Amino acid sequence: MHVIVCACALMCAPCGDSLLPLPHDVIIHEIMADPSPPVSLPEYEFIELRNLSPRTINLAGWKVSGNGGSATLPAFSLSPGGYVVVAPRKGTSLFHPVVDAGSFFALHNEEDLLSLESPSGSVIHAVTVDMRPFSGSFKSSGGWSLEMKDPAFPCAGAVNWAFSNDPSGGTPGRANSVAAQIPEPPLPALLRASSADSLHVRLHFSAPVDSTSASAIAAYASERSIAAAVPEPPAFQTVLLKLAEPMPRGTMFQLRASGLKDCTGRAMPGSGPVPCGRPSIPENIVITEILPDPQAGTEDFLEVYNKGRYPVELAELRWAVRADDGWKAPSPVVRRPWLLYPGEYLALSAAPEALCRQYACLGRVEAATVPALSAESGGIGLFSVDGRLIDEAMWDRKLHDPGLAITKGVAFERLDFNMPGIAPANWHSAASTAGFGTPGYANSHRAGDGSGGNWCSLATGAFSPDNDGLDDLAWINWEFPAPGFRLDVRIFDAAGRPVRHLANNISAADKGKLSWNGLADNGLPLPKGSYAVKIAAWNGNGRQLSRKLAVVLLRD
Repeated sequence: MHVIVCACALMCAPCGDSLLPLPHDVIIHEIMADPSPPVSLPEYEFIELRNLSPRTINLAGWKVSGNGGSATLPAFSLSPGGYVVVAPRKGTSLFHPVVDAGSFFALHNEEDLLSLESPSGSVIHAVTVDMRPFSGSFKSSGGWSLEMKDPAFPCAGAVNWAFSNDPSGGTPGRANSVAAQIPEPPLPALLRASSADSLHVRLHFSAPVDSTSASAIAAYASERSIAAAVPEPPAFQTVLLKLAEPMPRGTMFQLRASGLKDCTGRAMPGSGPVPCGRPSIPENIVITEILPDPQAGTEDFLEVYNKGRYPVELAELRWAVRADDGWKAPSPVVRRPWLLYPGEYLALSAAPEALCRQYACLGRVEAATVPALSAESGGIGLFSVDGRLIDEAMWDRKLHDPGLAITKGVAFERLDFNMPGIAPANWHSAASTAGFGTPGYANSHRAGDGSGGNWCSLATGAFSPDNDGLDDLAWINWEFPAPGFRLDVRIFDAAGRPVRHLANNISAADKGKLSWNGLADNGLPLPKGSYAVKIAAWNGNGRQLSRKLAVVLLRD
C-alpha cells in the first residue's frame, strides 16, 4: 500500500465560535487496508485517528468515508494528542481505544480515497491510498499497516507514509513506529486541465490546495471569462471552473493560476499557462511507441500522440488487441478525464514509477491499465467508444535493429505518423542513445527527407576541460537524414594515432550529441593540441555517412 496524496480544505471557524473543528484538528494517522496474512495484530482492517488540537473532541456524528462506503461514528471523547482506532463492529473488542464503525470497512487494497468529515460536513482530512507502486515488496503482501511519519505535514503525500516497523505489523492506538521529521514537501503545481462539459473546465493539481484561495475567481486568468471556481472535496486536488459562456467543440485557450495556497497555508508560486478546452471528435490520435517486452520490474507501455488541430478526450477511447479471429474485448485507454492537446505525447503504463526508473521520462507518463502485449509479435487497435477504428499498430521482435544483441526492454518507435501503423517498415527500435525508449516525448527515430546535408558538426572548434563552466566539453552533434543509423566516433591525435573510441557501433537517435572530456581510453588526460574527430554512420539499407572534424584541446 502506498499513500499518494492526502488533502484537506483550509476553512476558518466563524468568529466567536472556537468549538467548530478545523482542518487537521483530527487526522487519519494509520491505515490497515490489507490485514491478511496477519503478523500478530487482529486480522481486521482499521483506521487510526489522532487529535492534533489542544482540546478534547467528541467524535459523535463524525463521518469516515471511502470507496467502499461510509460510517457515522458514535460518541467518543478524543483527548488532545490522543489516538483512537476506527474498526468494524466485530473487531472492536480487539483494539483499544476503539470506536465502532459498524459494517463500513471494505478498504480497497489497490486504490482508495479515505476522508474524515466533521458533523457539519466539513472535510477535516483526506488521504488517497494506492498500493500498486509497492506491489512485489515484502510488506505489501499483507499484515502491515501504513503509518504517517510527520503530522506537521498531513498533506505531504507519499513521502510522509511508510509501512510500520513495529514487529506486530502496526501500532493501532499508540505512537507510530515510523514517526520522524520530514523535509518540507514541494508546493502543489498546476498539471493540466480537462473538460467536464461545454461550460466547465477542471484543473488538476499535483497536491491538495487550500479551498478558500482556490475558490477566488481572481486566481485564474484566461481569455475566456470565468464565472465561478469550486475546489472539489474531499481531496481538494482539483478545481472546477465554470465559464461565463459555453465552449464550442474544439475550443482551445490558455489559463494561468496565481495567488493560491497549499492545504497548510503556504503560498504557491504562479503557474505557467496550461492548455484548456473542449474536445473534438476523436480523430488524429496515433499510436507512436510500444514496449511489449519490458525489463524485469517494469511493465509494458503504449504511447499516443495528437497529430490533429483540436484536443481529444482519451477517456472516450478504447484499446483492443488483435486476435486470430478479430479483436479481443476492448478496455479504456484511461479511466479518468484526460485531454490530449495537439502536439502532445502521453505514455500509458500500469507502473509509471518503475518505467521512469528504467527510462528517461522527459514527458508525461500516466498510470493506466495497458492490455497484455505479446513479447514476440502482435497488433493493437485504438477505437472510439462507438467502435470506430481510429488507428492500428503492429510489432514483431524480428523487426528490431539487427545490431541489437538483446532486445528485452527495447521499445518500438513509429517512424512516420502519417503512414500506416501496420506497415512493418514504419517501426524501428528506439535508439540506445535515448535509453532504448522515449515514453511520453518525441521519438528518437522519425522519418526524414532522405537528404544527406550537413549531418554532423562540432559545437565549438576548441575546448578547455578545466571545469570553469566555459567550453569544458567538446560536443559532437548529428542529425541523420533517415532513421536506423548506427554510429562510430573515434578521436585521433596530430600524429594520426587513435586515442579515444568515443562511440563503438551504437544505435543512434536521428538527432543527438556526444561529448568528449579530453581523456584518453585509459582515463588519463591528453595533452593540449589539435585532434581529429572521425565520425562514421551507416544503416541497414546500405547508406553510409562519414566526416572528419578538427578540434583543439586547450590546457593551462
